[in-house]
Order: sequence, then C-alpha cells, then structure tokens
Amino acid sequence: MWESLLLLALGALGLAGGNDAVGLAALLALALHTLATPGTVESVARQSTELGILFLVLGLLLPAAGGMAGAPELFGRVALTRTGLLSFVVGLVSSRLAADGVSLMRERPEVLLGLVLGSLAGVWALGGIPVGPLVAAGLVALMARLL
Repeated sequence: MWESLLLLALGALGLAGGNDAVGLAALLALALHTLATPGTVESVARQSTELGILFLVLGLLLPAAGGMAGAPELFGRVALTRTGLLSFVVGLVSSRLAADGVSLMRERPEVLLGLVLGSLAGVWALGGIPVGPLVAAGLVALMARLL
C-alpha cells in the first residue's frame, strides 16, 4: 500500500514539476507493481539499469553515427584540448563513482528516494535538469566516506 502511494506521489510530483522522466518512471513502476505477476517487478528491476545506460549512451552516440561529428576530429579534440582531456578524466572518475553509487543504492534504499526527491526539488526550484542517479549516488558514497 505505502509503495503504491509513494510511487503515485513521485509520479505526480515529477510530472507537475517538469521532471517527466521521473514522473513517467514512477507511474510505470506503479503500473508494474500493481498489475505484474510475482517476480516480474524483480526481473524488470534487475535489467532496467543496464537498459537505461544502453539507451543513454545510444542517445549520446547517435549524432556521431548520423555524420554530425567526424570521428577523427573528435578524437583529436579529446587528445589535444584541455577540455577534451578533462572530459576524459571526469568520465574515468565518474564511471568509478557510478559503480560505488549502484552499491550504495542496493545497500541503502533511502539514498535513491533522497536523490529522486532532491532531483525533483532541483528541477522545480533551481531550474536544473534531472541528474544521473548512479553518479549522484556515487558522490553521496564519496562524501559519506569523507565525512
């Protein structure tokens, strides 16, 4: 019962606050929770993170596949510019943070709820965009270790 109310509230807050990804995800999770057979929710949960990352990366790579960006030129910019090198290092570090974030969210489910609520508040109050929960949770894990 509480799970359904939480998902409904997150869906409503997400849609009302302009965070469609969170709103629709919460309502889809509510539909799965309500209508799915036992075991389906767990199965979808195991595979959804991987699929989400796949579609995110696909969306980022499609401009290159469409010829909008030349690969040799882009590799040159990564290797030879300060911004390119910095983005490589940040990508390297953030992948480690994301791994820590996944572990933290599995061990402490309240982290995910806190990140979603913080993301909703940031979109609504600060005009931000939804942050990637894996890296955000990794930052939480890093800060928790430092504190």
